[in-house]
Amino acid sequence: MEKEIDIEELKKIELNLLTQFHNVCTEQNFRYSLGGGTLLGAVRHNGFIPWDDDIDVMMPRPDYNRFINYCLNNDVPFKILSWETDKTYVDLSARVYDSNTILKEANMLDSIKNIGVYIDVFPIDGLGNTYKEALKAFKSTSFKRNMLVAAQWKKYLKSKTHPWYVEPIRFTAFIISRFVNKQKIFRKILKKYNKYDFDSVKYVAAVGGAYREKEILSHKVFSEYTLLKFEDKDFYVIKEFDTYLSSIYGNYMKLPPIEKQISHHTFKAYYLDNSSN
Repeated sequence: MEKEIDIEELKKIELNLLTQFHNVCTEQNFRYSLGGGTLLGAVRHNGFIPWDDDIDVMMPRPDYNRFINYCLNNDVPFKILSWETDKTYVDLSARVYDSNTILKEANMLDSIKNIGVYIDVFPIDGLGNTYKEALKAFKSTSFKRNMLVAAQWKKYLKSKTHPWYVEPIRFTAFIISRFVNKQKIFRKILKKYNKYDFDSVKYVAAVGGAYREKEILSHKVFSEYTLLKFEDKDFYVIKEFDTYLSSIYGNYMKLPPIEKQISHHTFKAYYLDNSSN
């Protein structure tokens, strides 16, 4: 019988995945940084945001590609779900997961939910040499990206995090996603951003990130890295984390109102039979 994983155990599994990921990146000299709420947690809480329970990392596209390729051709202590490992998976981030666990989420298709506890790995892509050029490049695939996200849902559900005026776009994307060739759309998006050399342009972004245009930043923000404590270990972060966090969260050291201090995940996690300690 599968044993459900509680929140504290979930965090331990994710932290172990992050440690394994860090070790591979350090050994192979891959650039990476904690990202999103994980980076905010490291800066503001020295670990997980108390009401949060996931881990995000980000990698410059050249390092992301080398990381995926390395994991496909070498023994690593985790599993990976990405476009390169499964062409039915059309998400712009990869997932590094624990194969001794399983996630169950009612509204996700099998290609997404048949994995274990994971951390997200977001590639950072080059977008152009001016902010205007970068914004245009970012917006040029916005609806396609919304369709790919919606394509993963079994049914349409209103967002818990987006404002009301985004719902018509989300609903339209969901309907159209039922009838399009998702793999073809994904390949077009990849081709679009592979035109830009990450290390040669002035503006970049984690195009698949949750914060949309706020993700577009100067390349120099992602040019230097340092170690910062997250829970009981040191992990790499961008040195200019203040610029990144300010762009995404504004006054990021201020706690949100109590009613917003909630987790947004909708899955349950379980150990596979005979996997729990």
